[in-house]
Amino acid sequence: MHRLLKNKRAEGYIDICVGVVALLCVLVLTINIYSFFTLKQDLDEISEQLIQVATYNGCFSDEFNQRANDLKTQFFDFDYTVSASSYYNAALKKVQLGQKMTVTVSVQTKLVGVGVVSVPITCTSTRSGISEKYWKG
Repeated sequence: MHRLLKNKRAEGYIDICVGVVALLCVLVLTINIYSFFTLKQDLDEISEQLIQVATYNGCFSDEFNQRANDLKTQFFDFDYTVSASSYYNAALKKVQLGQKMTVTVSVQTKLVGVGVVSVPITCTSTRSGISEKYWKG
């Protein structure tokens, strides 16, 4: 044992350095996973609020766009797409009572902590609902 402590080859130091680097890699990975969970939670909340506005109004109107802009200032800049099973008026994006409406919210982000390589990732959240408005013809 005394001979091992007097050994000057620095094998113990190399083991400690490799262990510290591995610990830092695990820490960066944990932080990335946590940030993706919080991002997904925010996207779910945004899409839920947008589909509530759309189903209540029965269309993807100016009120819907205003709510999307409010959420962009509250959270972060995101992209959204809207669709419906069938439109009552496609030009005004009105959806008849009982028809399915869908909102998809997405944001482009990058995986950080992997060195000079930038890994782009797109996170999305989709919510659907039923139109609550009857449009008279």
